[in-house]
Amino acid sequence: APFLFFDYVRRRDISGNPNLLTTHIHNADLRWEWFPSEDEVFAASAFYKQFVDPIEQVAANVNADATFLNAKSGNLIGSEIEARTTLGRIDDSLRRIRLGANIAVMRSRVDLGKDQMLLTSQSRPLYGQSPFVINFALGYAAPKIGDFNLLYNVIGQRITDVGIEGLPDTYEKPVHRLDFVAARALRKDLKLKLSASNLLNQNVRLEQGSIVVNEYKPGVSFALGLDWTP
Repeated sequence: APFLFFDYVRRRDISGNPNLLTTHIHNADLRWEWFPSEDEVFAASAFYKQFVDPIEQVAANVNADATFLNAKSGNLIGSEIEARTTLGRIDDSLRRIRLGANIAVMRSRVDLGKDQMLLTSQSRPLYGQSPFVINFALGYAAPKIGDFNLLYNVIGQRITDVGIEGLPDTYEKPVHRLDFVAARALRKDLKLKLSASNLLNQNVRLEQGSIVVNEYKPGVSFALGLDWTP
């Protein structure tokens, strides 16, 4: 859309581009799964994606104002492993302790085409695409007490603004995140939930080459709620 708004966090203008083309994505996936019991799963997968006209956010000028452009094409190849089990495999007294993990690694590349030679990096990952994602979960379930889960997540660095006219690409650096979620059934149709998000409260940092263009703490948030299921 032909509009412009002011980004108060980065103190810059961001303008829309009415000439953007819709991105088309072709996917190929291969997945293997094994369910040794009702509460367990082990899986592995490989995937490939081909992008036609991927949309990227780019720096419009040296003042770091931003707009959006289509690259010619892009591709991504990756693999993922997933596991969910209980410590009951070690000892039956530990069966209420659950473990889960999900790890994905990816490699992406973009083809800019001849119309975007002003962009600084002619060979780089796709905009917004991390090279890896890691999730871990530790849970405990007791019928008379409730469910308790500790969740960990981290993603690899990713491009937030594509550089232009010699300016480096801007990367968001990895942030380690830890969340806690607890739930207890008060009765058959009512459940009490408590959550604490982003307990580590690490800084979100955006770097353009050797320059930190933005850095902030997102803060820790808490929530208490009731779920009613009639």
